[in-house]
Amino acid sequence: MSAAVRAPVSSPPTETAEPREVPGTGRRPLRAVLGLAGTVLVAVGLSLVALTGVLDGAGWVPGALLTALAVVAATTTSRVLRLPGPLAPLFGAGALTLALTVLFLREPALLGLVPTPGSMALGAELWREAAGIVAERPAPYPEAAALAFVTALAAGVVTLFVDTVLVALRLPGVSALGVLALLVVPALVLPESVGAAGTAAAVLAALVLLGGGRRFGAVREPRTAAAPGSWPRALVVGAGVLAVTLLVPGLVPGFVNGAFPQGSGPAGERASGVGPLRAVGQDLRSAEQLPRLQYTTSTDEPELLRVLTLADFSGAEWFPDATGLDPELDDLGPTPLHPVGNGPERSTAVELRDWSERWLPLPWAPVDVAGLGNGDWAWSPRDLTVHGEQVPPAGTAYEVRSIVPEPTSAQLREAAAAPDSPELAPFRELPGETPAALRDAAREQAGNAPTAFDQALALQEWLRSDEFRYDVDAPLEQGYDAGGMASLEEFLAVRTGYAGHFAPAMAVMARELGIPARVAVGYLPATDSGAGDPFGDAADPGPFAVLPRDAHAWPELWFEGSGWVRFEPTPGTGDLPGYAAEGPQDGDGQSQEGEGTAEPTGEPTGEPTDAPTPASTADSPDEDAPSAEPTAVPTPEAPAVPEPEQDTGPAAWLPWVGGILAAALLGLLTALPRLLRSRRRRRRMQVLGDERAPTAQRALAGWAEVEDLGVDHGLGRAAAETPRAYVDRLGTVVPAAAAPLGRLGRDVERALYAPGTAAWFPEAGPEDVTALRAGLTERGGPGARRARWLPRSVTTRR
Repeated sequence: MSAAVRAPVSSPPTETAEPREVPGTGRRPLRAVLGLAGTVLVAVGLSLVALTGVLDGAGWVPGALLTALAVVAATTTSRVLRLPGPLAPLFGAGALTLALTVLFLREPALLGLVPTPGSMALGAELWREAAGIVAERPAPYPEAAALAFVTALAAGVVTLFVDTVLVALRLPGVSALGVLALLVVPALVLPESVGAAGTAAAVLAALVLLGGGRRFGAVREPRTAAAPGSWPRALVVGAGVLAVTLLVPGLVPGFVNGAFPQGSGPAGERASGVGPLRAVGQDLRSAEQLPRLQYTTSTDEPELLRVLTLADFSGAEWFPDATGLDPELDDLGPTPLHPVGNGPERSTAVELRDWSERWLPLPWAPVDVAGLGNGDWAWSPRDLTVHGEQVPPAGTAYEVRSIVPEPTSAQLREAAAAPDSPELAPFRELPGETPAALRDAAREQAGNAPTAFDQALALQEWLRSDEFRYDVDAPLEQGYDAGGMASLEEFLAVRTGYAGHFAPAMAVMARELGIPARVAVGYLPATDSGAGDPFGDAADPGPFAVLPRDAHAWPELWFEGSGWVRFEPTPGTGDLPGYAAEGPQDGDGQSQEGEGTAEPTGEPTGEPTDAPTPASTADSPDEDAPSAEPTAVPTPEAPAVPEPEQDTGPAAWLPWVGGILAAALLGLLTALPRLLRSRRRRRRMQVLGDERAPTAQRALAGWAEVEDLGVDHGLGRAAAETPRAYVDRLGTVVPAAAAPLGRLGRDVERALYAPGTAAWFPEAGPEDVTALRAGLTERGGPGARRARWLPRSVTTRR
């Protein structure tokens, strides 16, 4: 019986194999300190596996592992030397700084070790360089010193967080948030990049933290029995890892329904991995139809706006090229690749609203942009686009002066073949993985046309024919949403898609025929005026509001003397250029079947087909006269927006679910200290009221609750204060609880000091602890509220 009484006081039988704190010192033995250090290193190393899905090569791995090792080595040294607890995180932060300096910032550092202002400047430069790579390149990212620096920094910070929360605060479950932090990055940057290996490694890392924390004593209370909550906790952590990899990308606002160029991340920047073509479909499917921008024109007519162009057709996703920009925005104007011509001039005043791109929307062809101020703006001589170093804030306004090109069909048909020049060579290149079906279709549908212009018209007419169908949802549902060559191959087989498929398909087939081609991405002429005001004056329509549903893509082909010329292969699009509204000619100079029609034979889902538009025959004697040029003004029955807002289904309520989950998580974090304290109190009260439990264990459970209640209310027991003296002091503060305190004090004295042969029965019960708690609460004041919501005993080691 005596052994049963004394066991909880000295060394419980179930814990003899586990290293615990050295009695009376609050210090862990060396084995426990080293075991926890190994636990942190293994967990962080496993969590880094998730980053392999978005970082090419292994150049970043040594830096990440060395910074993690430096942090753990520093914190472990502090604990082995038994320095004050708060110094361990400071040692870890210092070691992280030293490791980053030696690995990446050595040149400007003092003796290659001590950071200097130059080191800080170099670190900031590497950070900006990494941000540029992420913004301009699709994931997975190539090996780069800047990305290795940022990854090492992230690994060090996560290691410091995990080490502090696990070892210093003794919260293994909370420390697993560090694992989730590293998991969120690839999950947001590129969906499905984590993969089975990354997910399994993250789950294993979280379980290592839970198991290592319990094995080496990083828990709040000594374990007196098999841990009843370990498996439920492990399941919760595993569910959290799966939620991050599967749900977060779809719940983050803007991630799956942002515009080009790369889908939007949580900070408004575009997340890599989602190219402009696929983002067009996301905009068309979006339930959030808030104005992206608004504009007025000198002609009071809406116009087509270009944002960027795509010329590199390699890669899983196609992205714009932001290199070779000219920082002198005043030099914007015609170039050899862009002979703007002598068309009519117009001015357009633009104001950005819900805009998250670094490319500016401009009418074609821009020759001057004014009002942007002294920001970091540059323009591209390749395509006359304007790019900024940062996303312009809402309210940014500027004025564009543009010249409207007016090529005629005769002019384009008589144009000389595009020269074989270095400037045009990139616009003829096709990657080796170009589907044979696209190459064969190009030759079959347009290979016999007599001129490049007729070949272009043949491709356009075929794609707009009833062989194809417009549908913005089908590609997403069937897994070939717009992107690279793989999606185009599936599109050509299914023959159903939206502008993000039709435009690149025509561009690729044009290149196969030797015609320089690229894809432009922007917005169709707006149909909403007055910024969405239904009561606007019809005589004064006000600014035109550009909505996500206006997003569009189209091919541009190069012709000698005219430069880049737009075509419209997407079925149902009423904004068809006049020169492209006729059928191609055959070898005898006669128009092929379907001559002179601009009627789109396919139709967008849920929308009627456009009405026929006027056409001109190819052999008209006045064809080259502007007055005889055919027009394609949409009729009232044929809306100018061919890609209407679609029913998004679950996407409409996903942001609400994300908001609810975020609010629930915030509420959980707020209530976490109280929940932990309540759980601990409930377990102790169960032991105190269990008549079958050993008497000493019951007494110690009740006394532990007395001490924690004192700490919570700012009345903690001093290290040299005996239980009897402490009970007397609390009794003077809470007179109503003096008697319960006396019983609890006598019980703990017997448990600690009674001879092993003495038989006794506890006087106190759960009601005595309840009386003490009620008395302390009745004292009121800020201390009582803090004790309820932020109990100090949760983070204070007794």
